[in-house]
Amino acid sequence: MGPLSNSEVIQTLNENFVNTPGLLRDLPELIDGSEGERVSLFAKTLKDHFVYPVDIQVLTPKAELIMPQPDKDLPHKNRTEYYLTLLAGATNGETVNLAESTQALDLSLSKRLMEVLNVFRGPGDGYQDYTPVEIDATPFEQGGTLIIDIKVGKGEATGSFDLFAGDAELPTEGFPEDALASEWDIPPGDTGQIRYPFAHGQKFKLGATGNWFCEKGSTNAFLVRVSVVPTETTEAEASS
Repeated sequence: MGPLSNSEVIQTLNENFVNTPGLLRDLPELIDGSEGERVSLFAKTLKDHFVYPVDIQVLTPKAELIMPQPDKDLPHKNRTEYYLTLLAGATNGETVNLAESTQALDLSLSKRLMEVLNVFRGPGDGYQDYTPVEIDATPFEQGGTLIIDIKVGKGEATGSFDLFAGDAELPTEGFPEDALASEWDIPPGDTGQIRYPFAHGQKFKLGATGNWFCEKGSTNAFLVRVSVVPTETTEAEASS
């Protein structure tokens, strides 16, 4: 079930928009004037901005484009919330920056798990010397997106961070082939982020280490803030 099955979306569309579905193959005939000059103008605007295969467009009564939004570019999770955000912008004649909206929505929906301050060390070229951080996301039974915000201190070492499954044995040398996600080469005083979608509640292990180019034994502090954006549960899923 998508956003168009949501009662709030339906109400928003019915109260604020004239809703008209259209097929790309029908636009040339409409542009030629088969349904009149006004419909031709609307059809031309739709065709000029269409993105395959499904596109959502909002036009003014004068057929001026307010919001083009390819359906394929809508996030897979929390689609209803994003769709409502786009519609709210369109009612004010604005095009919403979906990337900024995504970050804001993630922040509003995220559940903070933990915050850890610790130290990592330079392992030497070709080796690993991980400081482990245990992450328990088992309460999120339906899964979600794990978000790890990382800040490296102002010490000597440059930081690299690898995310592993909770039962993984952290390697002591070589490339971390079993890592689920990574954020490498964060300079002193800089920040980074790891995002990892997971399908069901589980445990993870974050390994923090100096990268292979810093001096062996050099150290630096790091701060990680871990949160989860839970997977959206629709009414249909909840009742099944």
